[in-house]
Amino acid sequence: MGLTSGRTMERKLQKFLSEDQTKLLKLWISKCEAGRLPLRKQVGPADLIFCLSCVSILESQTSGEFTFRLTASNLKDVLGEECRGRVVSQECGDEMPWSEALKRCQATKAPVFGSTPTGHKRLHHWMRLPLEPMADGRQQILCYDTIRFDSSGDSEGRETMFVTADLVNPRTRSHLNAA
Repeated sequence: MGLTSGRTMERKLQKFLSEDQTKLLKLWISKCEAGRLPLRKQVGPADLIFCLSCVSILESQTSGEFTFRLTASNLKDVLGEECRGRVVSQECGDEMPWSEALKRCQATKAPVFGSTPTGHKRLHHWMRLPLEPMADGRQQILCYDTIRFDSSGDSEGRETMFVTADLVNPRTRSHLNAA
């Protein structure tokens, strides 16, 4: 990802992202090199200390399914248990921010983020950041998930998903705002 497109994306996203999500996006952009996504080994726990409790790593399998490689501690609280090694669709279903967001992230090779209502005035804020695919075709996705109280009450029944590739390149614009 070029420096200009990274800065453009960052400016456009500031109003949608939390401080930690913005830091994580900046970190991801800084690890991108000419024509290549960040390698998994370039993103370590020391880099993520500011948001480590919100970070999971998912991995696409050759079957098309995603599995949990690492489960965020706050996500374990939401799901009720450790999910490492388990299939994402069996633990979380096939809806956003899981199946659809992961597929868009993988297809566009760009960050995907959004929010999903999870109950009375609570929103699940999430981000999916693709990592460079491995030689065998599997790809890991760096995920950020947190649930926050929505004091505005605007979250009732509204789910959002933004594909950053669409924000940077308007010709491919196709973001989802489902009711």
